[in-house]
Amino acid sequence: MKPVLELLKHFYVQKIIVYCFSAIFSFLVIVPLGDLRIRFTDDHCSRCLLYSELDFNVTSTDEAVYFRIRFGEQEVCEYSLAVSSVFCLIYPIIVGLVYVYLYQRDNNETDENKLDLSHCLFLLHIIAELCIVILMLVSACVISAGFKHLCDSLLTGLKSCIAAQDFSDWRGYDGSNFYVSLSVATAGSWLLFVSWLLQGLLGLWKLWRLNMLPVLPCCGHSE
Repeated sequence: MKPVLELLKHFYVQKIIVYCFSAIFSFLVIVPLGDLRIRFTDDHCSRCLLYSELDFNVTSTDEAVYFRIRFGEQEVCEYSLAVSSVFCLIYPIIVGLVYVYLYQRDNNETDENKLDLSHCLFLLHIIAELCIVILMLVSACVISAGFKHLCDSLLTGLKSCIAAQDFSDWRGYDGSNFYVSLSVATAGSWLLFVSWLLQGLLGLWKLWRLNMLPVLPCCGHSE
C-alpha cells in the first residue's frame, strides 16, 4: 500500500477527496433549508424564509409579539436546494465513482501528466465545473443576503435576530429553530463554494500541466 502522502499527490485522489467534501457539505444546506420548508408549510404550499419581511404591531409587548410576515419568493429557496442537491450531492457521487474507476485502472501508470480521458472531453469537464463554481457563489450570496434581510427586518422590533426563535406564535408556523437552520445553511453554502473553487483550481492546474491552457503574450518566450 502506498504511503498516504504519496497517495494524496495523485490527481484522481485529490479530485475524489474534494468530491467527498462537497457531498458532505451539501447536507449542511439541504437539511436545514428542507426542514424550514417543511416547518413553514400551509395548505400544501411551502414558504421561503429568505428575504422575508416582518411588520411588527404597535401593540406588541415583551410578553406578546404581534406581527405580519411577508415571505420571500419560493424560487429563492428552490434554487439553493436544487443546486446543492444536483451539483453538490448527485454530481460528486457519480463523477467521483468515475474517478475511482480511472484510478484503480491506471494505478500502475508512471506518467503523472497522463489523463485517461480525451483532452477535449476533459476540457469540457473542467469548464462545466467552473460554471458550477459560479452557481455555488450565487447560491451562497443568495442565502447570506436573504438571511441578513430577514434579520434586519426582525431587528426593527427585537434586540436580536435569534430572539425571534422564542416567539410563542409564528402565525401558525414552527419557527423555533429558524436562526440555527439558516446559520448552518449559510455556513454550508460558503463551504460548498470553497470546495468547488478548489475543484476548479485543480482542474485548471491539470490543464496547465497538460499544456492545454492558452499562453499569454507576456508569458511567451522573448526573441
